[in-house]
Amino acid sequence: MTILNESNTTLITKVKEYLSTEDVQKINKAYKFAEKCHNGQIRKTGDPYIIHPVFTAIYLSNMKMDWQTISAALMHDVIEDCGITFEEIEELFGKEVAGLVDGVTKLPTIKISSKKTNFSLSNEISRAATIRKLLISTSEDARVILIKLADRLHNMETLHALDEESILRISQETMEIFAPLAHRLGIWDFKWKLEDESFKYLFPKSYKEIANLISSKRKEREKYATRAIKMLEESLAKSSIQCVVEGRVKHLYSIFKKIEKYSTLGKRFDEIHDLIALRIVVNTKQDCYLALGALHELWKPIPGEFDDYIANPKESMYQSIHSTVMCIDSYPVEIQIRTKEMHNTAEMGIAAHWQYKDGTDEDTGYLNKLNWFRNLIDWQIELPEDENYIDSVKTDLSKERIYCYTPAGDIKSIPEGSTPIDFAYEVHTELGNEVSSALINGQIVPLNATISNGDSVEIIKANMSQGPKLEWLNTDLGFITTSKSRFKIRQWFRKEEKNLSIERGRNVVLTLVEKLKIDLPLEEIALKLKYKNLDELLLLIGSGSLNAPNLVKKLTTLINYDERKNISLKINSNDRVGLIRDVTEIISKEGLNIISISTNDINTGKSIIIEVDSNGLEQQNKIYSRIETIDGVNSIDTI
Repeated sequence: MTILNESNTTLITKVKEYLSTEDVQKINKAYKFAEKCHNGQIRKTGDPYIIHPVFTAIYLSNMKMDWQTISAALMHDVIEDCGITFEEIEELFGKEVAGLVDGVTKLPTIKISSKKTNFSLSNEISRAATIRKLLISTSEDARVILIKLADRLHNMETLHALDEESILRISQETMEIFAPLAHRLGIWDFKWKLEDESFKYLFPKSYKEIANLISSKRKEREKYATRAIKMLEESLAKSSIQCVVEGRVKHLYSIFKKIEKYSTLGKRFDEIHDLIALRIVVNTKQDCYLALGALHELWKPIPGEFDDYIANPKESMYQSIHSTVMCIDSYPVEIQIRTKEMHNTAEMGIAAHWQYKDGTDEDTGYLNKLNWFRNLIDWQIELPEDENYIDSVKTDLSKERIYCYTPAGDIKSIPEGSTPIDFAYEVHTELGNEVSSALINGQIVPLNATISNGDSVEIIKANMSQGPKLEWLNTDLGFITTSKSRFKIRQWFRKEEKNLSIERGRNVVLTLVEKLKIDLPLEEIALKLKYKNLDELLLLIGSGSLNAPNLVKKLTTLINYDERKNISLKINSNDRVGLIRDVTEIISKEGLNIISISTNDINTGKSIIIEVDSNGLEQQNKIYSRIETIDGVNSIDTI
């Protein structure tokens, strides 16, 4: 049997375990269609191309996804690579499947700049736009990103067939965007596999070293885990708790990060003992706490190494009790306790919604749970697509969330490492702008203090708010740690600068309107000059984008020239013999009366002020253009 037949058989076998015969038939139809579309196409690995979408579908079948998602996974490349249209897929498989295929198709490749490549601002902005599309699509239908994650996982597992530059780029992109996204969606299996595959290429030396170290002590750890599991099972049985106890070695990349952490403490790999994690899966929430009691009777818990995510679930729907205990021979081991349902959600995250469902029923609970992700990206959609956008997204996706309380007892979820100012901006933008001081657990703290899980935080507002302080943006001072806070503070200063520019522009326009004796409201003047509104005109003036002489030229178009008007011209120039003669000659040739002439600093000839009797705008503009051509004239203003 060929690898293609084997993989297709595997897929069909898996979906038969949880889907109806009718749904399996639809999936088989999608497979045959995709196989026909990709006929003759070969991957860089040398395998038929259809292998790739089949494995993508298999990964999703492991999560027991609905038939629509599996079918879309099988066809996710047919629009882009085979010239198939949305309408063709819709006609054969329905609008929902076609929408999923189209959604995946519209997610272009994100190219993350590496230190080895030249930085390009335009490319970085393009990447920012792509990531924004990725986030938006995820919030609209999470199945699109689930297909993309499965697609990415198989690509990573076959990455060796590409050139070195592509391997490094895709690995970095996976580590920085897709693995954290899987983490945020609670799909731990995808997260760990994506991290390990990326780790293999980004840090090949460290990967081999850790893999060898793990392998050399595998039997020893397996023996240790078996002893610990047996002792746990016996202890839980005495308490009449029905459960399943499992053990696993932590993933390579997580071990790598742990080694990095321990190295700063002067510890070697041999001294890192918490590489094994045990899990207790019970039937009910009550059993979770009974199991916790039995666990702590058996082995002493390590202070500060306890988290109750059942009482305080993570925003990704994750629920479990974590406790690190001094296990056999006083080695620290992390124990997780959860129900079967919690375990399912922990492993599958947001994908758990579609398990055993037909994909058509509305699930209010699921929609509510998805709000955490929408809230995460809503403000990011406000961010400008500049060179800083990608860093902001990477930071927000990778940061863990902790829980703290308002003085009223409301629970707030904030990024780990947040300060009181970060907390204030998470609650409300105006509260962040008005922070004066803060209390944590009733004690006054500096504004750059770090909030811990479970803290009670109270923000004291300023009596006379002056807005945020510029020093808050200084990264060395540590007042803020989240990209949201940084964006909101910068937004405030941009708004303040805009308001100041508008006021400066207003003063200039009022002065010129008065001198030119234009009897019209400023709002009407702006509209007559073809601006959207008055603020647009004032902002252009106040920021220097539109200078006063050019504005004068525009304003003179509004003057009623039925009556003759006197105007004063200020000619800024270099001194030379005959300059005044040349200027007056031009004015005389236009038939205008010169009412008066004066000079400022006659010795240097810095300026000449001439008052003339103007006969209309056309004539005035002609004088402007002719005088500007005179040798020695630098500029001309109307005063």
